[in-house]
Amino acid sequence: MQGPRFALGLAVAACLLLLAPLAGASNSVGYADAVGDEAAAAPDLGAVQVSNDDKGRVVFRISIPNRVALAPTDLVAVFVDADGKAGTGCARGIFGAEYALDVLAGRYVFGRCVAGAWGFARRPVSFSGSFVGSVLTLGVNRRELGGTGRFAFRVGAATTTESLPAYDFAPDVGTPAWTYKVIAPPQAAFRPPMECRHHPRRCLLRQR
Repeated sequence: MQGPRFALGLAVAACLLLLAPLAGASNSVGYADAVGDEAAAAPDLGAVQVSNDDKGRVVFRISIPNRVALAPTDLVAVFVDADGKAGTGCARGIFGAEYALDVLAGRYVFGRCVAGAWGFARRPVSFSGSFVGSVLTLGVNRRELGGTGRFAFRVGAATTTESLPAYDFAPDVGTPAWTYKVIAPPQAAFRPPMECRHHPRRCLLRQR
């Protein structure tokens, strides 16, 4: 016969499980933009992959096959419409982005649309960027995207030289924005009684 110590162990384990977040709910979606559809000088946007982990970190991986390294004049930006409303954010009526993840002249910056204008003053701790193997990677926790569980996004690329401006957009101008759903586990809504957390002996699981 199993004694009270076994029952106590089960009780403590049950309490810990109830306190822990749910797990195993990450997501990954691929998108495609035609290669070679841009002006020759512009960064050519190709395949795009968006994923998130169980902590809600959202990562954009953007293939730019005509670049082995980003030039000082290259600009690539991911514009995020977090509330799904074209009438809010920046570029109202067209897209309505509230957030931007950018790289320009080798600098990775995070933008917020405030009162219809972009501000890049505060860089979130969770934001990061890199360019390796012709793939641009930009990531940030969804907390910095308004905590949204679903958002629309567009990617824009350009060379910023005044003499020969060139652009590429994904998806193409005139087509609907891409959408992505963040699948991340919420914290368990149920919590064990306080007496279970502080006095496990009072929460003994009794065998039938």
